[in-house]
Amino acid sequence: MTLPRKVAVLGGGPAGLAAGHELSRGGVHVTVFERAPWVGGLSFTWEHEGFRFDLGGHRWFTKKDWLQNWFLELMEGELVTVDRISRIYFAGRYFDYPVKFGNVLREAGLFTCAWAFFSYVMSAIRKRLRPEAIENIEQAYVDQFGPKLYEMFFRRYTEKVWGRPCTELSADWVAQRTKGMSVVETVRNAISTPKQKVESLVDQFVYPRFGYQRISERMKDVIEGAGGEVHLESTVVGVDAVEDGVIVRTRDREGNVHEGRFDHVISTIPLGRLVQIMSPKAPDCVLAAAKGLEFRSVITANIMLDREQVTPDTWLYVHDEGIGFARIHEPKNWSPDMVPKASQTSLVTEWFCSEGDDVWQLSDEEIVRRTVDHLVDDLGFIDRSEVIDGLVLRARHAYPVYSLDYGDRVGLIKGHLQQHADVLSIAGRGGTFRYNNADHSIETGILVGKNLLGGSYDVDSVNTEQEYHEEKRVER
Repeated sequence: MTLPRKVAVLGGGPAGLAAGHELSRGGVHVTVFERAPWVGGLSFTWEHEGFRFDLGGHRWFTKKDWLQNWFLELMEGELVTVDRISRIYFAGRYFDYPVKFGNVLREAGLFTCAWAFFSYVMSAIRKRLRPEAIENIEQAYVDQFGPKLYEMFFRRYTEKVWGRPCTELSADWVAQRTKGMSVVETVRNAISTPKQKVESLVDQFVYPRFGYQRISERMKDVIEGAGGEVHLESTVVGVDAVEDGVIVRTRDREGNVHEGRFDHVISTIPLGRLVQIMSPKAPDCVLAAAKGLEFRSVITANIMLDREQVTPDTWLYVHDEGIGFARIHEPKNWSPDMVPKASQTSLVTEWFCSEGDDVWQLSDEEIVRRTVDHLVDDLGFIDRSEVIDGLVLRARHAYPVYSLDYGDRVGLIKGHLQQHADVLSIAGRGGTFRYNNADHSIETGILVGKNLLGGSYDVDSVNTEQEYHEEKRVER
């Protein structure tokens, strides 16, 4: 492949900026187009009256030394170390997450633990006698944890997040998020000394002291420092593959359409949307597949409080079905600079929804009111008198939905795009329609950049390791 001189990056989130960052350091002129008035995509940090809120909590962690070193160099001087505590809150009790045998025994009691283990054994026996392919999330979780723990710790939260029964969602999501976790492994690690030591990568983690968006802002600085351009409020409306290049059309906030020619395009915008705005037009079957890809949206209600702390958690998963939000994080627990005063704190609650549904159509004021009611009346976490203010942020295309047929749709689309591989690459969560963490998305962007500079890296291999993504095993 000939080294490109001019590359367009569609989307100013972590993946797109990572690709632009790599190419800029390699001497390529990069132009980034971002629809929002800011960079960072879902890794956005909002500031209000001295309070800072990430659009949902984002931790940085990676098993790869080269990527960790890249990150530490990029963010030098801006990082704080955070003690990680993630728990599940259900029926008035706190359970560690990932699930730990001793914690479940202590909180739920011996009878419940025995019942959970017995249900797992009986499920394993049934599977042995009547093997069946694991196709949906329910089957995958039951296979790993048994019916009882699936019902206690996974079904409610999963259905809150995705808005549909677990039987209607692909098991691929479980394979990505809980690789290597099971009842057998949990019990084995609790009662024996394995040949391999399991090291948690996130008992502690580093975090940008002023919010996760700083990662994207630092990459933007490098791109612009190398002579590149980052255009905000610039919506991509057309991508035309032409001889020896690509023409990209964008619309600015005033509605004016601009056109530019590039040697190569890296797309991180939603995969289905990319196909629908490309020329030459894709076959009808590919367009149908693109239109069938679904994303889940998220609304965060950010509540500012006149108290020092609510919980010690970095994340708290709320499984109770009567509570509208599914996850809470307390920004001050990540960095003291996320609040204006040491005597104050805040909570970010995540309401998962689909664009246009009943939750999405609620007014900001109603979402804040319901959030405060849940925190005060249902959970007893705060007093109403402690509430200083509340604001709402909304994000479309936040989570790719792994419907039962999503793999066929994605495969068909990627097969079609392969004919344009000399001028088009895809990266990131939305761009590849893969549920990546932030480190995975950044890694895909870097590898795409390296490939355009002459490398030969398998971008599709990112986030395919066959063990739990927050742990690694080392020989004792």
